[in-house]
Amino acid sequence: MRPKGKNKDRRFITMKKTLALILTAALGMTALCACTDEPAETQVPDRQAEEQTQAAADFDPTITDDLQNLFDTGMESLVGVNYTPVLFMGVPADDPLGNTFLCTATVVAPDATPYWALVTMEDVGSEVTVTDIKTIDYAASSYAATVTFAADNGEQLLGGWTTVTDLAIPDAVANVGGHTFYEVLATQVVSGMNYSCLCLENGQWEIVTVYVNTSGEAEVLNTAALNI
Repeated sequence: MRPKGKNKDRRFITMKKTLALILTAALGMTALCACTDEPAETQVPDRQAEEQTQAAADFDPTITDDLQNLFDTGMESLVGVNYTPVLFMGVPADDPLGNTFLCTATVVAPDATPYWALVTMEDVGSEVTVTDIKTIDYAASSYAATVTFAADNGEQLLGGWTTVTDLAIPDAVANVGGHTFYEVLATQVVSGMNYSCLCLENGQWEIVTVYVNTSGEAEVLNTAALNI
């Protein structure tokens, strides 16, 4: 016969294990119920991001009558250079009151050569003020990730680039890379021709440098973001 004390201890241990199993099962059921009672988490779309994407897709750089009137008002007190707006570039990121225009600019002088300029003006109440005029360094922008602006007024170009303000976009350029080209800003004679082109992709202006060889085959050499 086994001692009675040992049988009692074993029964006590067995009861403890049984109670522990029951308690664990109960806790598991409670946790399961708690999980199933909570509503399933739903993903809420980023409405602001969607609106920004749609706004970028809907952006129209056309010079409207209102924009033309705004531009003319801002230019009333500016003399020495004639500016003609060609495209509305948008509102600068660091100037919510500003409006930037791509313009052809010509110094008021005999035989002056026109060039491209980015003109920004602020519309505050009834007063319109020109706040910035910049020109593009086509040589630096042909290899950089971001457009570089020239130190002068754009008449003196580096790297053999020549400003063109009336050149239609060549077919070879228009069909390369799926870009939406608006203007050819400058050209560079190489073994073939390089074109510095203004593009708009998803609301971001870019200067795309395209090379066209003597056989008429085109390739994109560089894309630089143009931050107005």
